[in-house]
Amino acid sequence: MNRILIFISFFITGLAFGQTFSSSPSLSIPNNSTETDDITVTGVGTIDCDYGLEQVCIDLSHNRDADMDIFLIDPNGDTYELTTDNGGGGNNYIVTCFDMTAGTDINAGSAPFNGSYVPEGDIGLANNGQDANGTWTLEVTDDRSGTSGTLNSWSLVFASTPNCGPEPTTADCDGGITLCTDETFTGNSDGGGNFEDLDASNDGCLSGENQSSWYYFQAATDGDYAFMIETAVDYDFAVWGPLTELACPPVGDPLRCSYSGNAGDTGLEAGAGDNTEGAGGDAVVDPITALADDIFIICIDNYTADGTSFDLTWDLTAGATFDCTLLPIDLIVFKAEQVGHGNLIEWRTKSELNNSHYTLETSYDGINWELEAEIAGAGNSSNELDYEYTDYTVENEITYYRLSQTDFDGKKKKLGTISVQNKADKEVEKIINLMGHEVDEDYKGLKVYIYTDGSMLKVISQ
Repeated sequence: MNRILIFISFFITGLAFGQTFSSSPSLSIPNNSTETDDITVTGVGTIDCDYGLEQVCIDLSHNRDADMDIFLIDPNGDTYELTTDNGGGGNNYIVTCFDMTAGTDINAGSAPFNGSYVPEGDIGLANNGQDANGTWTLEVTDDRSGTSGTLNSWSLVFASTPNCGPEPTTADCDGGITLCTDETFTGNSDGGGNFEDLDASNDGCLSGENQSSWYYFQAATDGDYAFMIETAVDYDFAVWGPLTELACPPVGDPLRCSYSGNAGDTGLEAGAGDNTEGAGGDAVVDPITALADDIFIICIDNYTADGTSFDLTWDLTAGATFDCTLLPIDLIVFKAEQVGHGNLIEWRTKSELNNSHYTLETSYDGINWELEAEIAGAGNSSNELDYEYTDYTVENEITYYRLSQTDFDGKKKKLGTISVQNKADKEVEKIINLMGHEVDEDYKGLKVYIYTDGSMLKVISQ
C-alpha cells in the first residue's frame, strides 16, 4: 500500500517526472485519407536521456486496423513511425500506448490492440536535446477504400525514465572524430552505425553507408587540402563543406565524392580534373581549396564491407594547416555536495567549442527553477577545464541544480541536473526507487530516502 501511495505522490506533486498532454478531437478518418491532430506542449523544455518523451498513447476506433498508418511528428518536423498496417482484419486501438520498453512489438500484437507496445520507429530518438515545447502532430492515414474510423483521443507522456535511442558511434556523423594533424593514421569500421546519416538528399555519388567512418576537420589557414585513402579494397568517400558550424547529418550534395568501383587507393589528388565521380571513375577527384575557419565533414565508406582497414595520409599545400578547436562541449564531471553552510557545485569539461557561458539554476521542488549564476565559458578549448560555484543561500533539505551551456550565437543546451541533501541529522532506514524497490546510494534517477522517524525525502541523482 505504501509503495502505491508513494508512486501516486510523485505525479500529484508534479515533480516534473510525469507530464501528460492530451487531445480528444473525435476526429473522423474517412477511407483513403490522411488526417492530423495537434497537441501543444508547454513547460517541458529540453528533452534528453534524463527527462523526455516516454509514451505516445492513442484511443482510435477503426473497422480494419491493417489499413491504418500512424505517425508522430515532433516540433522540429522529424517523423516517428508508430504503426503501419498491423492488426490484420481486427478492429480498434483501445488505449494503446507506444513505449520503447514495452514487452511486445506492435507488429507482433493482434487487434483489438490494448496496452503497451514497442512502436515500429524509435520514439526515443526524439529525446535528442530538442526543445519539446511547441506543436506535436499525430498523423493518421486510412489507406484502403471501404474502411473508416475515428481518432477519439491521444496523449504524450514525458517522464524521467525515457528511452533516448542508441549512442552515436564513429560510424555515425554525430560520433565523428576531429582531425587535428596531418600525420598518417589507420582507420576501420564494422558497419553503418546506429543512425542513418545518408539518403538521396545528401549522399551525392554514394549509395548509402556500408562500413563507414566519419571525420571532421577545420582549416586554420587558407590553403589546399588533399588526402589519400590507402587500402587494398573498394573504398568510397564524400566530403561536405565548407561549413560555418558543425551539424550532422550533412545537408545537400557533397563538395567532393568518389564512388569508383576500383579497388585500391582513392582520395583527393591534384590534377584529377573532376569533383565527383560514379562507379566508372578513376578513384581520385580534385583537392579542396579552403579558407581559414572553413569546416568540412568526411565520410569514408568500405563498399567491400569486409573489415579491411585503411591508412589516411594528408597532403597540405599552399599554407594549409588544421585548427584543432573543432570539438564539442564534453562534460565529464558534474557534482554537488554540502560544504559548511553552503553547497559546492563543480563541473569539468573535456573540451569546449564556441562556448559563451554556463547557466546554473536552482529549484526546491524540481519544477520551478530560478537563475542562480552565469559563469563565463572558455570559448574554445581542447584541454580539460574545471569550474566551481558555491551556493550560500541554501534553505531546504533538498536543493536541485540544473546546468546549461550557451554558445556565442545564443544556442542553449541543457547539460544535466543533480541534487544535494542539505541535512543529514536523521538516520536513513532505507532508500527506494520510483517503483518501491530498495536501492543503494549509487542508484541513478529518482530515489526516496525513508528515515527512521517516518519522514521521506525525494532526491534526483544523474
